[in-house]
Amino acid sequence: MKVLLINPPVRQRQLPSDIPIGLANIAAITKKEGHDIAFLDLNANRVPLQVAANEIMIDDYDIIGIGGLSSQYKEIKTILPVCRQIHPDALIVAGGGFVTYMPDKMLQLRPEIDIIAIGEAEETWKYILKEAPDGDFAKVKGIAYRSKNGKIIYTEPRPLISDIDTIPYPAYELLDLDKYGKNYVYADTGGTNMRKTNIVTERGCPRQCTFCTHNGMSRWDQIVSVGKEKVRELDDEYGFQQIARFNSPQYVVDHMLFLAEKYNMEYVFIADENLTSNRKRTIELCNLMIEKDLPNKVKWGTCGDAASVDDDIISMMKKAGSTFITFGGESASDKVLKYDIQKGTTRKNNQDAVDIMKRQGMEPLMTFMLGNPHEDVNDILETTDFFVKNNLSCDPFICTPYPGTKLYLDYEQQILEQFDERLAEVKNLPKGSIDEDLIAQWKERALDNFLSSLDDADVLSAHVSQVFNHHDLLGLKALMFAHDMPKILKVAHMRNWSHDKKWVEHCPVCTAKNEISQLSQINEALFTPTAATGESEQI
Repeated sequence: MKVLLINPPVRQRQLPSDIPIGLANIAAITKKEGHDIAFLDLNANRVPLQVAANEIMIDDYDIIGIGGLSSQYKEIKTILPVCRQIHPDALIVAGGGFVTYMPDKMLQLRPEIDIIAIGEAEETWKYILKEAPDGDFAKVKGIAYRSKNGKIIYTEPRPLISDIDTIPYPAYELLDLDKYGKNYVYADTGGTNMRKTNIVTERGCPRQCTFCTHNGMSRWDQIVSVGKEKVRELDDEYGFQQIARFNSPQYVVDHMLFLAEKYNMEYVFIADENLTSNRKRTIELCNLMIEKDLPNKVKWGTCGDAASVDDDIISMMKKAGSTFITFGGESASDKVLKYDIQKGTTRKNNQDAVDIMKRQGMEPLMTFMLGNPHEDVNDILETTDFFVKNNLSCDPFICTPYPGTKLYLDYEQQILEQFDERLAEVKNLPKGSIDEDLIAQWKERALDNFLSSLDDADVLSAHVSQVFNHHDLLGLKALMFAHDMPKILKVAHMRNWSHDKKWVEHCPVCTAKNEISQLSQINEALFTPTAATGESEQI
């Protein structure tokens, strides 16, 4: 069969930097199964729609696969009708985050899609290829599709891949590695002349962050099995986490050496969520890197877990060739970390990570966010204070409720209301006042508009804050980046946000009020008549 895989653009306002690992894995499997493969990378080559259409026309494809994240939905919904128009009889399969987290709604919103691969798709894809000629998809685990009468059918969930070493290397030969590598902007990656790429060596994450989609890859299977309300209960009681699985140290080192030898890669970003969370594995990996002389062949950087690092781990990673490690600090407010983010870390964990990095001679890099549901101005000030004390240059993200997260599940109604005001009005009416089918249409349209607005989390689409509005969040984001605590406090007074006494010394409004109060008391004392003479007593 002839297969076309399409990688849609990612963040059009930014140059492409990360290779599409997931889709490149699918391409490698397609080749291994003996099928003809074409790869249309619209992220690397950002061409007008007509040019993309001409590429899609080049051959008669039996299967068209498209993958991506929710943030790519706007681009995906543009290209799908083109695919269907040019190849009306092709089987269109969609995978990745944008469909995994709400397959039923995606099949409704995007009628061009025939099959959705839910969650990890590598094994599922093999069986889709096998069954495609006969169209018998009922026995393919881990998919959603339409029956002939239009009913949405879910097949038996597919278990997570237990041994991710069995997944082949991405089909690098189909990618424009130079175009991606030259745009890497991470610290200490050797400048623009160093050949760079990215890999992933873990699936899942041991943390339970409410805002992260990595914990959502298996969430939909749970919702289908036990229902949304039960999943909410599990979220609240235990935290919903996907089982973390790791490539073996040998697999990782072999992969990096392969990239260095075959593609002359000099720098690899290991794009794991928390590489250091598995201490035993991290130590084994670093020891093997040193044993194989990897530091003299290829350097690397990664993301770490603030609560699991110490001087020994960072020192070992540095010796093994790591030049930077970034941490998801998220917030410096223990209240926000505990109740809103639920990562399982504290402000002290974040501070310890910064101190350890400095002691080991590495620049401390951290990401933070604002606009968490119950975050108030005092929490914003705690995080800004952390920036100032540690001299961190950080432009915080805005807490974005991506589908597949606990945030989205908890605040779906509030999110949709931001894209159709009628939904906010109708919820206050007696049930039955408005036709339910009409309300469903409004919700579907609002969802489509919300998904079309999604981008990287530094761009505000919908918010879940119970304290701040859109304008507040955008303004606070800029002031946090500027380390401007006095202006944040000034805005707090203007907006009647009460702040704790601990911030008084930083507050120009409180300072001015105290000064005026003191002057007023002095003047009162100066001009108060004495009881004996009736004259003003002067000091």
